[in-house]
Amino acid sequence: MFWQRYIASLIIGVTIALGSMLPAKADSLHTAHTDIDIYSDNNHELIAAITPHQGWHIYWQNPGDIGQPTTITPKAGNIQIINQSTPKKHIAYEIMREYFYDDTAYYKLYIPQMNETVLTFKFTECRDVCRPRKLNYDLADLQTTSAEQWHKIEQQAELTFPKKIKIYSPMSENLVVLKGFAADTLDFVPATAHLLTEDSLLITPKGKKWLISWQTEDPNKRLTQALFWADEKAYLADIIYTGGHTTPLLYILLLAFLGGIILNAMPCVFPILSLKIFTLLQTAQKKGRWRRALSYTAGVLGSFLLLTAFLVILKKQGEAIGWGFQLQSPWFVGAMAIIFILLFLFMMEWIRFPNFANNFTHRAAGLNDFTTGFFAVLIASPCTGPFMGAAVGYAFMQSNAEIFAVFTALAFGYALPYALIELYPQTLSRLLPKPGAWMHKVKILLSIPVLLTALWLLWVLATQLHTDFKQSTKTDLQWQPYDVLQIENLTANGENIFIDFTAKWCLTCQFNDKFMLQSEAFKHFIQKHKVHLFKADLTEDNDIYNSALSSYGRDGIPVYIYYHDGKYEILPVFFTIAQLEKVAN
Repeated sequence: MFWQRYIASLIIGVTIALGSMLPAKADSLHTAHTDIDIYSDNNHELIAAITPHQGWHIYWQNPGDIGQPTTITPKAGNIQIINQSTPKKHIAYEIMREYFYDDTAYYKLYIPQMNETVLTFKFTECRDVCRPRKLNYDLADLQTTSAEQWHKIEQQAELTFPKKIKIYSPMSENLVVLKGFAADTLDFVPATAHLLTEDSLLITPKGKKWLISWQTEDPNKRLTQALFWADEKAYLADIIYTGGHTTPLLYILLLAFLGGIILNAMPCVFPILSLKIFTLLQTAQKKGRWRRALSYTAGVLGSFLLLTAFLVILKKQGEAIGWGFQLQSPWFVGAMAIIFILLFLFMMEWIRFPNFANNFTHRAAGLNDFTTGFFAVLIASPCTGPFMGAAVGYAFMQSNAEIFAVFTALAFGYALPYALIELYPQTLSRLLPKPGAWMHKVKILLSIPVLLTALWLLWVLATQLHTDFKQSTKTDLQWQPYDVLQIENLTANGENIFIDFTAKWCLTCQFNDKFMLQSEAFKHFIQKHKVHLFKADLTEDNDIYNSALSSYGRDGIPVYIYYHDGKYEILPVFFTIAQLEKVAN
């Protein structure tokens, strides 16, 4: 009958509609008691969801006193586990600890060679009995995951992940101090099984700090990652080993101050210099030089401290983030591009601000100098100059008070040269003719770097939005994406390695890429010494690359690392081939 067919059609339609709302599986593997579903972001990331059947469980990478670890390994190439679900804790028979999953365990993976390897899943599924399992999956057969499906599964996985943080240990000791964890209880578990000697782990509360020490069975192996619970809130900590001696804070502050001064000469600051000079041309002959110098310095200091406050907050939340992070945001880059386009149009006198804006500017004493200093920092912050890299890298390994102290010294160094010119304008007056029609022509000339800055920001934005715009290069050197496992293997064999930490929003990086890394001299050096080239592109936020950068004690780019005979050296920001040859020999 018609109504029966109508109801049947309606039921089928609702079923299809509800089914389409569920995140379809990209691909699946099965045993009798475990299911594995694999999803891809269609780039270099995978999420593997391993689900034991009801009543069964599998183990974490450190199973504890019993069980076998769950591992995911490639047949060729390398993978890195970005994060994985927090396991459950259990004490069996009141004496044996175990860490396992009896619900879906999510593994977020980074795989450089997505279609060129086979993943092997090894785990032990347990109930009353335990059964070792091994499943292989060829990534060349991986089905496409839609953006919507990937977003849903990623959100589900993130809810189960521990918060990732970085903690630091002196190179000469197996010791960490956890600060800011005012917890009643703390449980600290190495991510690698059987790494520590029995009963060597010592956890001591000291107010809002926890002192944790241990000994390893093999003195040549270090604990590099651990999971800990502070009042049942889980954290996955990467342990970074720092130099065995304490660097005097006064020395670091001096490095930061000098680095701030030199930062004015970095390529990414050149466009800002045009705005500074234009301001000086208007004000060098006027009174109020102390007010203008202090206003500019306040703008620089305010901008530095605001960005530092954001960094401290993100660092406390466990983010692996470095100086210049704001240009990893398309929203920030887009806003800055609009501002520079408006500045260019204003300097060309193609637009004029409304009268109320001009009146406000005139009433607000020193506003122009303050905003010049404020925006100068926002654009200049991605640069890392001599001395600055070491100071910034040191700062992020210390307390919040020391971070603010270092960046305050950096701010005063950056503000000093321009503030001195404001205080002693007669020096500039001797070099420039008297005000006249020439100033209008100079203003037009100085607008060109502003336009170039706007175009550069639009280029960065286009890259971040995944357009088809690609940077052209004339070199035929073979660069590989940064791969920590491959680098470790090459280092163990004594191979020569060059690592470039770069980003399209870093003008110093682009300057060096054009005039050094694409030069014939550099190409000859690489071929002569058979150097393996790796590039870590931080144009977009990347936890793996950020962590790698921190492991070298740096939080700003560019950074160039050269490995020779198993040891590495951090090269100067503006290195020469002669310096490379010296390191290589």
